[in-house]
Amino acid sequence: MPRAARPAATRPRFLLDPKLERYAYRCFPDGCPRDRTCCVGLAVEVSKREVRAIDSLMDELARIVPTLRCEDGYASVFVDEEPPDLLIESDDDGACPFLYRTKKNALCSIHSLALATGRHVPDVKPAACRHWPVMLERDGNDVRVTVQPHALKIGCVAPRRELPGKPSVLEAYREEIAEMCGGEVPLCAAASRAAKVRVASDRAARVHVKQRAAKRGDGAR
Repeated sequence: MPRAARPAATRPRFLLDPKLERYAYRCFPDGCPRDRTCCVGLAVEVSKREVRAIDSLMDELARIVPTLRCEDGYASVFVDEEPPDLLIESDDDGACPFLYRTKKNALCSIHSLALATGRHVPDVKPAACRHWPVMLERDGNDVRVTVQPHALKIGCVAPRRELPGKPSVLEAYREEIAEMCGGEVPLCAAASRAAKVRVASDRAARVHVKQRAAKRGDGAR
């Protein structure tokens, strides 16, 4: 007996939160302020590919962050999450083990190493870190692209009036948003709602025209 074909998986619809345009983004080129960084207090999911990429750098990373080196090799910094992903295990103070600090700044050793050695940052830095401060969250049957609330406390994101001359989060992270959404930057949620209203209005107008034509005896075309 032939097997019934499985229904194709429905691709989620991504919507842009208007906050992405209302908030501006500023990069701290010398590193985040020492006491305000996304490298503390947040869980970072990593794929097996990302784990392999980071593992290949451990000797070099340990020169920047000596605590990554142990007597028998390197510190175990990954813990199992729901398959197939893992988590980077935070230190006792909630900091990422790849974080290092200077007198004034907090920096990512993976990012710093990539820049110093000419490596392509996306090849070695976890996507969850590269996409900060943008996040995905469920919104009914849709997926909303929005801003991490914690970013407002850190100060890298703020209302545009407070960061004049700085790009919006959408402008600064257009490539990353496209990557998160499967290759395309989706519509703004407000624009999507407006499009739905226009479609509904057009349908209502067509129905009204048909009803008038029927009354005149012209017939609907």
